[in-house]
Amino acid sequence: PQDIQLLVTALGSVLALVALIVSRSKLHPLLALLIVSVAAGLFTGMPLDKLVSAISAGAGKTLGAVGLVVALGAMLGKILADSGVTDSLANAILERASRKALPWAMAGVAFIVGIPMFFEVGLVVLLPLIFGVARRLEAEQEGTGSAYVYVGVPVIAALAAMHGMVPPHPGPLTAIATLKTNVGATMIYGFIAAIPAIVLAGPVYGTFIA
Repeated sequence: PQDIQLLVTALGSVLALVALIVSRSKLHPLLALLIVSVAAGLFTGMPLDKLVSAISAGAGKTLGAVGLVVALGAMLGKILADSGVTDSLANAILERASRKALPWAMAGVAFIVGIPMFFEVGLVVLLPLIFGVARRLEAEQEGTGSAYVYVGVPVIAALAAMHGMVPPHPGPLTAIATLKTNVGATMIYGFIAAIPAIVLAGPVYGTFIA
């Protein structure tokens, strides 16, 4: 019974969190997360002092893991945007690729960036480029779908596939250590698995969903 109660509480917490963020109240995600965390802890009978410590420790670990990356990536993106580098890259891509080839070009850029960079780092770095290309497409009034989805989905697909399948990312390295294989073979098979995944989940699906 206690396990069922915890599972129901977890499910209800997720639903409540989504409702607070997307409902008419539209609470800030951080505030909604804090409210739901406190409510979930109280509902499961956690002592108040342990509840505060758990929330503080969880937030600290999350910020420690991704906060620095997001902050520095946002600074880099702002520098690239203000210096005109993002617009220059966007113009270069748009001049050399037709609209139909644009998702493939964006996926190619993310494929290269995703080899050395973790998913979250690559996404933060490439977000200014995604927005720059999408704004240009909207300004030219080409197509009827969302330009941001059209160019953003291929980037996300490429970064996610590279992060999950190709060394030196954590997942493949863990598999190498567990299965006692070598990096070279894992990288070759990772590319073989990642490329069709990028094609289907990136340009193909992005063009459809946009």
